[in-house]
Amino acid sequence: MMAESSAAEVIPRAEDSLRVLIMTPTGRDAALAEDALNRSGLSTCVCSDEEELRREIAKGAGCVLMAEEALPRERAVTWDEWFGPEPAWSQLPMVLLLARGHAQKDLALLRTIEKRPSIGFIERPAQKRSLISALKNAIEARRLQYAIRDALDALQTVNRRKDEFLAVLAHELRNPLAVICAAIHIKKRRSPDGGGDDMLSAIEKQTQQLTRIVDDLLEVSRISRGKLELHKERLDLVSLVREVFEHGADKLQAGKHRKQFHAPSTELFIEGDPIRLGQVFVNLLNNAAKYTADVGAIDVTVTRDGGSAVVIVKDTGVGIPPEMITRVFDIFTQVDRNLGRAQGGIGVGLSLTRSLVTLHGGAIEARSGGADKGSEFIVRLPLSEAPVAANVEPAQNTRERRASQTKVLVVDDEHLVGKLTGELIASFGMEVQVVPGGAEALDVIPKFQPRIVFVDLGMPGIDGYETVRRIRQLPGGDSLFIVALSGWGQAEDFERSAEAGFDRHFVKPIKISELEILFASESPA
Repeated sequence: MMAESSAAEVIPRAEDSLRVLIMTPTGRDAALAEDALNRSGLSTCVCSDEEELRREIAKGAGCVLMAEEALPRERAVTWDEWFGPEPAWSQLPMVLLLARGHAQKDLALLRTIEKRPSIGFIERPAQKRSLISALKNAIEARRLQYAIRDALDALQTVNRRKDEFLAVLAHELRNPLAVICAAIHIKKRRSPDGGGDDMLSAIEKQTQQLTRIVDDLLEVSRISRGKLELHKERLDLVSLVREVFEHGADKLQAGKHRKQFHAPSTELFIEGDPIRLGQVFVNLLNNAAKYTADVGAIDVTVTRDGGSAVVIVKDTGVGIPPEMITRVFDIFTQVDRNLGRAQGGIGVGLSLTRSLVTLHGGAIEARSGGADKGSEFIVRLPLSEAPVAANVEPAQNTRERRASQTKVLVVDDEHLVGKLTGELIASFGMEVQVVPGGAEALDVIPKFQPRIVFVDLGMPGIDGYETVRRIRQLPGGDSLFIVALSGWGQAEDFERSAEAGFDRHFVKPIKISELEILFASESPA
């Protein structure tokens, strides 16, 4: 019988997805229905009980044809219990054959399923033409559901590949950026005037811009996948915005705009991640400076409005056309370049800003009178209560504060990256040795006896993860401070390096401030 062969099928066939699953209380009714539907060109499968029905639905089905007598009568069941759980895209069509004049209120499950839009009812005796028409319509509806499923799968695949591409792109860009940044800082440290050369400063600023673009792309990707973690603390928003206004936004500091900062004398406390909120206001202030001529003005106001702290960044720049107001926060959207002061960028900054504000439970709004009428960005963040002072000594990270930490080993298979990283570290007064791989590091550590080891992760042969595991097994290996230095900077990369045994994970190009903090407590011999 057809029901037996279908039940025995192990590998679902392509045509299973549009079958009509038949379930009636008697085999004779099922056989008659099966024959009639097959003659009409419909693929069918007869199910003998609810367990087989669920199994066949899981394989794939176009719709279910069921007689009301097959529904449970003596116990209350839900749709999922009877037919199995469904994914979000699915709403399996059903054609239910009712007895003439049957009172539907007699069956609890019937009252439940009749509310579903994918359910059709036909009273018996049914005309063959009406039944076939109803089933074909149901199958076409199911075909559309499968199309939606395939589109969602394709979209997820595209998003995954996009994220993978961005991660690989960032990694590939960070190695040359690491070389450029290291060369810049070595040159500045060796320069008699402290690196005051205008050309060197211009290269440094453009390199910082490239690094920021890479970081912004990855931030947007992490936010879209829900993988960005906030490290919140209670902080004073007035102090944070003032610090960014006075020191943090490079384009604002470099310009000659008329700048004013307005804030209350009292503190405004919020719960937030100071790093991420710093990004928000750096983006807004740099954006204002970017699109405002030096003769223009930029005003920043921090105030309180009920239970919210409000930050307003207002400029007299090129403004925003009315048709762009609702789109300025969309990723890769830019205001018309013909407005005169568009300076590169890829349209990521404001999208990232909105996402970060939203993650903090806040909202951001853009206003403008139109072209050449200036712009105004308003950020609202929920206030929290002022912190209670506590007489607690800050915790000390003893692993990062060791005396006489003068010898540093750099392990990197990229010759130029390793060489310049070594020279950069040496400029802090450290004694440095550079080796091209994990095997060489294991050989040189007992002789050189470094106290800090920088290890690249993506090396051929023995990669960085295996290198650190083997270093830890050497005599005294547990006491070494080992740093992962890599172009890979996703959250999972940080987790993996920590699990492998690294003390820290620095993303290329390494920030000079990070090296300064790491070496601050050392006393070079």
